[in-house]
Amino acid sequence: MEITGSTVTLQPGMYILRHPTRNAAALSIARAPGTVATQGTMALLSTAGTHGSMLRDGADCIVLHISDAPVTLLVSAFLENKHAPVPALRVDQIALDRAPVPPPMPATAAQSTPADAGAAPIPISAQGMTLIGHIERNGDIMAAPGTLLGDPDSLLRLEGFQVMWPDRPPGVDLAYSIAVEGGGVLPIVKSGKFCGTRNEARRIIEVSFALIGPAASGWRLEGTAHFSGGYQAPVHSAVPLSGPSGLEHLTAITLQAHPAEVSASERNPWLESATTKVFKATAAQVERVQSVDRAEELAS
Repeated sequence: MEITGSTVTLQPGMYILRHPTRNAAALSIARAPGTVATQGTMALLSTAGTHGSMLRDGADCIVLHISDAPVTLLVSAFLENKHAPVPALRVDQIALDRAPVPPPMPATAAQSTPADAGAAPIPISAQGMTLIGHIERNGDIMAAPGTLLGDPDSLLRLEGFQVMWPDRPPGVDLAYSIAVEGGGVLPIVKSGKFCGTRNEARRIIEVSFALIGPAASGWRLEGTAHFSGGYQAPVHSAVPLSGPSGLEHLTAITLQAHPAEVSASERNPWLESATTKVFKATAAQVERVQSVDRAEELAS
């Protein structure tokens, strides 16, 4: 499998995106990472099976409505091998006025660029946990350390997220997983990895975070998971979080890690000393114990 990508910027208007029928390679359509804050809004309709992001043959179609400002799309082609021909995405503008129709934007090898080319990089804080998530209708959004990813007052779904922890201390890491309605629990991932879906409108109904590693006991998690209906649950390590019925979907999260403070009353007494005291009984002591046992047996 070989993946090649290119970016295309579309001005405000209505567009139809289609797959070239003479090429078997699938095309993935998504907003280019890092462009949400600086570009326009995007709404789409799509044929069944595309999930709003995949074009596999001539029967697939995506209709885009771009408003307020231009939007940059990332077009990724999934080739059988690096020598396979690259399909050209068909882009047709719906002529609502006399604005010129842009030519098709082929995802050719000559035009292929890295996934983030042409897009403003997402600034990641050097300290703390930065959250990056995919919000329904809004694309990829970033939340600085200590701030909310998503809007608790909105019904828009937080479809997936990843936690960036650049100054993660040695011996500890963050593991997280989600449960998707109709899809069950997805595999556990660690910090820096994306967990969830994009452009599939699938509901996250449960989320869990856990600190792992030999130094995990020296750290604690703080944060809140917000679900539709105004429900929220405080984050605790290794505790699954969900709404009261289990059907509410995730709308926002906030997450931080802090050094844990263990008081003297919470210390494990078995860990207070590295030495173990061994008590040995003398022969006379053993004989006295045996005599007491025989006396108790006769008395009974």
